[in-house]
Amino acid sequence: MNLARLFNPAAIAIIGASQDLTTISGQPVAHLKNHGYRGRVFPVNPKYQEIGGYKAYPTLASLPQKPDLALILVNAARVATVVRECGKFGIPFAIIFSSGFSETGAEGARLQQEVTVVAREYGIGIVGPNCQGMMSIGDDVYAGFGSPFKMEPLRHGPVSMVSQSGGFGYSMASLSEEAGLGFNKIMSIGNEAGLTSIDFIEHFVEDRGTRVIVSYIEGLSDAHRLPRIARAALRAKKPILAWKMGKTELGQKAAASHTGNLGGDNALFEALFRQTGIIEIADLQDLIDYGKAFLYGKHPCGNRVAVVSASGGAGVVLADQCVMSGLELPPLAEETKTRLRELLPSFGSLLNPVDATPSLFNNATGNTSLRHVFETLLADSNVDSLIISNSSVHGALATRIAEEIIALDRTTDKPVFVSWSARERLAGDAYRLLDAAGIPHYQTPARCGRALAALSRFAAACRRGQPNDGGVPVVEHGNVHERLAAWTGYVSEHEAKGILREYGIASTREELATNKREALAIAERIGYPLALKVQSPDIPHKTEAAAVRLGVQSAADLKAAYDEIMKNVAAYSPGARIEGVLVQEMVRDAIEVILGVINRPQFGPAIMFGLGGIYTEVLRDVCFRFAPITSDIALDMLREIRGYPILAGARGRAGADLDALADVIVKLSTLATDMKDVVAEVDINPLFVLRSGGVKAGDALIKLVRHEITSSIA
Repeated sequence: MNLARLFNPAAIAIIGASQDLTTISGQPVAHLKNHGYRGRVFPVNPKYQEIGGYKAYPTLASLPQKPDLALILVNAARVATVVRECGKFGIPFAIIFSSGFSETGAEGARLQQEVTVVAREYGIGIVGPNCQGMMSIGDDVYAGFGSPFKMEPLRHGPVSMVSQSGGFGYSMASLSEEAGLGFNKIMSIGNEAGLTSIDFIEHFVEDRGTRVIVSYIEGLSDAHRLPRIARAALRAKKPILAWKMGKTELGQKAAASHTGNLGGDNALFEALFRQTGIIEIADLQDLIDYGKAFLYGKHPCGNRVAVVSASGGAGVVLADQCVMSGLELPPLAEETKTRLRELLPSFGSLLNPVDATPSLFNNATGNTSLRHVFETLLADSNVDSLIISNSSVHGALATRIAEEIIALDRTTDKPVFVSWSARERLAGDAYRLLDAAGIPHYQTPARCGRALAALSRFAAACRRGQPNDGGVPVVEHGNVHERLAAWTGYVSEHEAKGILREYGIASTREELATNKREALAIAERIGYPLALKVQSPDIPHKTEAAAVRLGVQSAADLKAAYDEIMKNVAAYSPGARIEGVLVQEMVRDAIEVILGVINRPQFGPAIMFGLGGIYTEVLRDVCFRFAPITSDIALDMLREIRGYPILAGARGRAGADLDALADVIVKLSTLATDMKDVVAEVDINPLFVLRSGGVKAGDALIKLVRHEITSSIA
């Protein structure tokens, strides 16, 4: 849909409007009028002839023209009927303020589904229900209710926001505006029965008046669309700032009762943000600080920053924050140090951070040395950005330094950030000069470092780009579809490994035995020691059934292990279908990792990687990326986990075959993409990474989408 028409409607119908302009049903009439809306307003209510100075109409059919937007303020039970009337009249968009839908339980969810079905039938773009409305500041459209709409008009600017919370979203906008950010469009989305947050993010990417996109998220049903839209945002150099809520169990329950959204799968959200260049924020101050950084307009060419300060302590704080946030403080070039020796007092520091001392800052008036220090650091080829910490400099000196910084900023493409902790009443003139020039400045060193780091991460994502949806080859394996069609629920290990081999993922040497005699013959071919595992689609977790034996050393051990496994299985699940017992080689001198696929409907297939064994269960040292995955992304996954030094070879031990491991990740990504409509989960644990080279799947399990559907119905 063309959402521009929603944000700039030529006419608006307000269905259920009240003559009492202080009520929720009356406020939209008042706010549109008070904020100077230039289109036509049609209150619809058969009880009145006039509302708020506008002629009232008894029905939609009686309106003199077709509105672009309907505001619906009727009881929840009547909303579906009203949406149908809008559809018959040809109204393209409707904002539903009414509550009493999925946020209230099963009956409300039924009413909401009914509204969704009607809207789809007529092709209406509905917003809500249970929302507070929208603001299109540049077009003077204030279509909503509540205190945010009673305030003075917000400052017009290039920030656009979509929020699943109306009250909190508008308070974010109000406080951000007070701190200097200007807004273009704000949409309260509520329960998302029709148009979703992703729809509005996509519109803001295309919207010429938007440069920074903000989204308050409790849960998303269509998160799988984000990668494509985020790639478009990177091409347009428009950052998406996402505040993801509902991260705790209690927060998820609160989200469900608020808008009906479930905020689970937080690890997947974090992976999605990281992979697509979306910047996650965790506080209103982040929105303000990062917003200023992005509106600055300069992107660093790398993450290397030079810090110069009037206070050694401030330099230390900045150094710590920069490094913790992912920035690098590189050593300065020798020619830079030589020049600084000529400019700095003898007791200054030539290291990075550079301590220029208070004396150099205090002598800035009429003295060009400080300006030359700044220029020298920016000229260093090892430096991508500069942070200037002015500490508590104030008064006329502060104004002079601000003027120097502005003049300096005009001569360079490298970002210049300022940390300045003087009180507003003492350095206000300097701050206003920096604001007018668009130079980001922050009252604490930590905020300054975090903001520059956010800008650096986004600039890196823009440089890196993202693979197209077809960037990784999708290999169609028709025989795999046929093989999986014969299964329901879980695919047992032996068959799962066969499917992995179709995609080039090797497994341990093994054969399936249907009796003890076959097991002994297989053991002679493979050689001891061996592992024995029952194979049954009804026993996906073999260890729980005590149906695994490792380190079988001889024929006598094998006979005893075979009998014990069959006895335990009979006791654990008497009716289980038994395919046989897998006789498998024991792998030595390898590092165990875990690799898997998690395919959630709202996200699509994601690849999980981490160290195996106890590291998986105890340390949860895993990371995620969304398919399709390239080899570069796979190598990033290896480096991301805390246990990477073990893979790389810690304390002189031989490292893993990282290239072979990355290749397996790419191949599993291909399987996940190819089989996304069939496979719900894949679990390869352990995956043996051989120190001598190569990778073998030691165990594997596949859960089918059909099992997910059957379980939900049951």
